[in-house]
Amino acid sequence: MKIGLHASCLVVAASLLALAPGAIAQQPYPDLKGKWIGPGQSVTLGKTDHWPNTGETEPVFREGSWTVTIDRQEGNRFTGSHGLTDGTRRDMILGVIRGDQKTILMVDDDGTFYANLTAPDMMEMCRTEITFNSHLVGCRQLTRQK
Repeated sequence: MKIGLHASCLVVAASLLALAPGAIAQQPYPDLKGKWIGPGQSVTLGKTDHWPNTGETEPVFREGSWTVTIDRQEGNRFTGSHGLTDGTRRDMILGVIRGDQKTILMVDDDGTFYANLTAPDMMEMCRTEITFNSHLVGCRQLTRQK
Protein backbone atom coordinates (compact mmCIF):
# COMPACT_ATOMS: atom_id res chain seq x y z
CA MET A 1 0.00 0.00 0.00
CA LYS A 2 2.81 2.43 0.88
CA ILE A 3 4.61 1.67 -2.39
CA GLY A 4 1.46 2.44 -4.42
CA LEU A 5 0.94 5.73 -2.54
CA HIS A 6 4.56 6.79 -3.09
CA ALA A 7 4.35 5.84 -6.77
CA SER A 8 1.17 7.91 -7.15
CA CYS A 9 2.83 10.90 -5.48
CA LEU A 10 5.81 10.61 -7.83
CA VAL A 11 3.54 10.51 -10.88
CA VAL A 12 1.66 13.62 -9.69
CA ALA A 13 4.92 15.46 -8.88
CA ALA A 14 6.42 14.55 -12.28
CA SER A 15 3.25 15.74 -14.03
CA LEU A 16 3.36 19.08 -12.22
CA LEU A 17 7.03 19.57 -13.07
CA ALA A 18 6.34 18.79 -16.72
CA LEU A 19 3.59 21.42 -16.80
CA ALA A 20 5.62 24.12 -15.01
CA PRO A 21 7.61 25.35 -18.06
CA GLY A 22 4.38 25.64 -20.04
CA ALA A 23 2.75 27.58 -17.24
CA ILE A 24 5.67 30.00 -17.12
CA ALA A 25 5.61 30.47 -20.90
CA GLN A 26 1.87 31.18 -20.77
CA GLN A 27 2.25 34.36 -18.69
CA PRO A 28 1.08 37.35 -20.72
CA TYR A 29 3.69 39.77 -22.02
CA PRO A 30 3.49 43.35 -20.71
CA ASP A 31 1.26 45.66 -22.73
CA LEU A 32 3.57 48.35 -24.16
CA LYS A 33 0.97 50.23 -26.19
CA GLY A 34 0.89 53.98 -25.70
CA LYS A 35 3.06 57.06 -25.91
CA TRP A 36 6.44 56.98 -24.13
CA ILE A 37 8.31 60.28 -23.68
CA GLY A 38 11.58 61.22 -22.02
CA PRO A 39 15.05 62.71 -22.18
CA GLY A 40 17.85 61.17 -24.18
CA GLN A 41 21.58 61.67 -24.44
CA SER A 42 23.71 60.63 -27.40
CA VAL A 43 27.01 61.01 -29.19
CA THR A 44 26.78 61.46 -32.96
CA LEU A 45 29.23 61.71 -35.81
CA GLY A 46 28.12 62.83 -39.25
CA LYS A 47 24.64 63.61 -40.57
CA THR A 48 21.89 61.76 -38.71
CA ASP A 49 18.23 61.63 -39.68
CA HIS A 50 16.76 63.20 -36.54
CA TRP A 51 19.33 65.78 -35.49
CA PRO A 52 19.93 68.94 -37.55
CA ASN A 53 23.07 68.85 -39.67
CA THR A 54 25.31 71.60 -38.30
CA GLY A 55 28.39 70.60 -40.27
CA GLU A 56 30.55 69.35 -37.37
CA THR A 57 33.36 67.00 -38.34
CA GLU A 58 34.02 65.80 -34.79
CA PRO A 59 31.68 63.80 -32.49
CA VAL A 60 28.84 65.88 -30.98
CA PHE A 61 27.24 65.30 -27.56
CA ARG A 62 23.48 65.81 -27.88
CA GLU A 63 20.48 65.90 -25.56
CA GLY A 64 16.79 66.02 -26.40
CA SER A 65 13.33 64.74 -25.62
CA TRP A 66 12.18 61.64 -27.52
CA THR A 67 8.77 60.14 -28.17
CA VAL A 68 8.11 56.48 -28.86
CA THR A 69 4.58 55.47 -29.78
CA ILE A 70 3.65 51.79 -29.73
CA ASP A 71 0.37 51.42 -31.56
CA ARG A 72 0.04 47.69 -32.22
CA GLN A 73 1.02 44.63 -30.18
CA GLU A 74 0.38 40.89 -30.45
CA GLY A 75 1.95 38.87 -27.66
CA ASN A 76 5.63 39.74 -27.55
CA ARG A 77 5.69 41.51 -30.97
CA PHE A 78 4.88 45.16 -31.61
CA THR A 79 5.13 48.05 -34.05
CA GLY A 80 5.21 51.79 -33.63
CA SER A 81 7.29 54.89 -34.34
CA HIS A 82 9.94 57.08 -32.74
CA GLY A 83 11.32 60.58 -33.16
CA LEU A 84 12.38 63.75 -31.39
CA THR A 85 9.40 65.01 -29.39
CA ASP A 86 9.54 68.44 -31.06
CA GLY A 87 10.57 67.05 -34.45
CA THR A 88 8.46 66.20 -37.46
CA ARG A 89 10.21 62.98 -38.49
CA ARG A 90 8.79 59.68 -37.20
CA ASP A 91 10.50 56.41 -38.12
CA MET A 92 8.71 53.06 -37.95
CA ILE A 93 10.00 50.61 -35.35
CA LEU A 94 9.49 46.86 -35.10
CA GLY A 95 10.10 45.12 -31.80
CA VAL A 96 9.95 42.02 -29.65
CA ILE A 97 9.84 41.47 -25.91
CA ARG A 98 12.19 38.70 -24.76
CA GLY A 99 11.09 35.82 -22.55
CA ASP A 100 12.20 37.57 -19.36
CA GLN A 101 9.42 40.11 -20.12
CA LYS A 102 11.74 43.05 -19.37
CA THR A 103 14.24 43.03 -22.25
CA ILE A 104 13.10 44.58 -25.53
CA LEU A 105 14.80 44.51 -28.94
CA MET A 106 13.80 46.92 -31.74
CA VAL A 107 14.91 48.01 -35.20
CA ASP A 108 14.14 50.89 -37.53
CA ASP A 109 15.44 51.55 -41.03
CA ASP A 110 19.03 52.34 -39.99
CA GLY A 111 19.68 51.18 -36.45
CA THR A 112 18.90 48.93 -33.51
CA PHE A 113 17.50 49.52 -30.02
CA TYR A 114 18.04 47.58 -26.81
CA ALA A 115 15.60 48.46 -24.02
CA ASN A 116 14.79 47.35 -20.49
CA LEU A 117 11.53 47.85 -18.65
CA THR A 118 12.56 49.36 -15.32
CA ALA A 119 8.94 49.65 -14.08
CA PRO A 120 5.53 49.00 -15.70
CA ASP A 121 5.51 52.52 -17.20
CA MET A 122 9.26 53.22 -17.47
CA MET A 123 11.98 51.97 -19.78
CA GLU A 124 15.57 52.72 -20.64
CA MET A 125 16.01 52.54 -24.41
CA CYS A 126 19.47 52.58 -26.00
CA ARG A 127 20.24 52.91 -29.70
CA THR A 128 23.12 52.24 -32.06
CA GLU A 129 23.24 53.48 -35.63
CA ILE A 130 25.96 52.96 -38.21
CA THR A 131 25.35 54.19 -41.76
CA PHE A 132 27.57 55.38 -44.58
CA ASN A 133 27.03 58.99 -43.39
CA SER A 134 26.64 58.68 -39.63
CA HIS A 135 27.40 56.96 -36.36
CA LEU A 136 25.26 57.32 -33.24
CA VAL A 137 25.03 55.77 -29.80
CA GLY A 138 22.69 56.97 -27.08
CA CYS A 139 20.15 56.15 -24.40
CA ARG A 140 16.72 57.50 -23.45
CA GLN A 141 14.80 57.31 -20.19
CA LEU A 142 11.15 56.99 -21.24
CA THR A 143 7.94 57.18 -19.21
CA ARG A 144 4.57 56.07 -20.58
CA GLN A 145 2.07 58.92 -20.61
CA LYS A 146 -1.27 58.23 -18.93
